[in-house]
Amino acid sequence: MMNRRSQQGATLIVVLVILLLIMIIGTLAIRQSLVSLNIATNSQAQQLLTENSDAAVFKVEDLNSLNRQLAADGMFGYINTDSNKGKELVFCYRGTQSNFFTLTNASIMQWQDGATAPDGTSIGAQGYCSSSSSDNYYTSGRRAVITQISIQFVNNSASTPFSGSLAGTDVDVAKVIQPEKAIVHAISLMPTLSSASTSDIDNCLSTKMSNPVVPSGVTPSANANQSISQCLAALNVPFTTHVSEYNLTQTLSSS
Repeated sequence: MMNRRSQQGATLIVVLVILLLIMIIGTLAIRQSLVSLNIATNSQAQQLLTENSDAAVFKVEDLNSLNRQLAADGMFGYINTDSNKGKELVFCYRGTQSNFFTLTNASIMQWQDGATAPDGTSIGAQGYCSSSSSDNYYTSGRRAVITQISIQFVNNSASTPFSGSLAGTDVDVAKVIQPEKAIVHAISLMPTLSSASTSDIDNCLSTKMSNPVVPSGVTPSANANQSISQCLAALNVPFTTHVSEYNLTQTLSSS
């Protein structure tokens, strides 16, 4: 009788051990599935962000509108003047709207001499994307991705002689325009995948520069010299930044 009871107790222990192993294996399988799901979600989000940034840059490069925008009264012509060098022309990529390239939907972000932070109110705040309100600020009706563009004309580096110039030409002798260097930032973000408040996200988009340069002799206020990318990263907002540099030159042709 004692031996029989001992065998029944051993069987119970074996069953409990098997159940414990099944629970451990099940927990590990669920955890592995969650990790795989997160990796897949992150990969899909990154791909979607990259595609939207690319689409916005392709829109900027569209030859059908580029010549018009480089005119004196065009969006790029407006920012490409000596008095506006270093300022950023900012606008939100509204993929579903036909009036994407208009100054009425743009803003200027600049860091003026003596100021401790950039200012973006000189021509209004219509150009900044908003994550808190209208669908018009999203690239599509899915309300998934917001893409903000900034265009900045800068002086070519003095340390690189003839930077951006056409080979075999001299701008004075050939009577061609000076080469111009433009930097385009396309920042795409997904507010719905972040726990940050919409007001904090919108503050990054409307008070920061894509390429901030602190004026000489100025001590910036707290976090004023953060770029938009750094601001979004501090909030743990999923985003991607696409930076493109262009040299605008005059092409010579024989008659």
